[in-house]
Amino acid sequence: MLRKLVLSVLLVLGTSAIAQESYFQNEYDYKGLIGLELGYMGAEIQKHHDPSTCVDPSCDTRYTSTSSNPSLGLKLGGESKHYRAFIDMRIWNDSDYDTAGTVGLALQYLIRLNNHFNFFLGVNGGGINTVSDEFDAYFGGDAGINYDINENLGLEFGLRYSDVQINDSDNLKADYFYQGYFSVIFKFTDGDY
Repeated sequence: MLRKLVLSVLLVLGTSAIAQESYFQNEYDYKGLIGLELGYMGAEIQKHHDPSTCVDPSCDTRYTSTSSNPSLGLKLGGESKHYRAFIDMRIWNDSDYDTAGTVGLALQYLIRLNNHFNFFLGVNGGGINTVSDEFDAYFGGDAGINYDINENLGLEFGLRYSDVQINDSDNLKADYFYQGYFSVIFKFTDGDY
């Protein structure tokens, strides 16, 4: 009797362990990705007036201006059933400082509606270069939708907002930036999710 009970418990535990192993194998299976991004980047730029033009001694010489320009980007990373992580970079031209760029990391949580369509929410951070040879840290979030055309090709539409960590005394630096973008995502490797 005891022997049958022990064998039954071992059988149930063994089956459960195999099922768990299969679950985790599928849950964390992944695909590599390369994404090409085309977007429209907006930024608020902190500037300073010439202090000699201030009549009032308590005059604040800081002011801001906004700019909006097309941007190009590249993403390299991986995607599992519910997560996506990648290194991303983008560049754009601006009248205040010719070419600007960002390099950073992003982590997104995917909310899958079916095998081809999902929403995502994410966080990002990295460095932004708006003045030659100077990088400032940025942190922000993004949201959007993905549509997988097939196993190896997908489209992404998203919005991104990031706050840049600058000092009040900095001149010609982005205070924050925002972007609407469209990406073509090429997926490779044999992830099965």
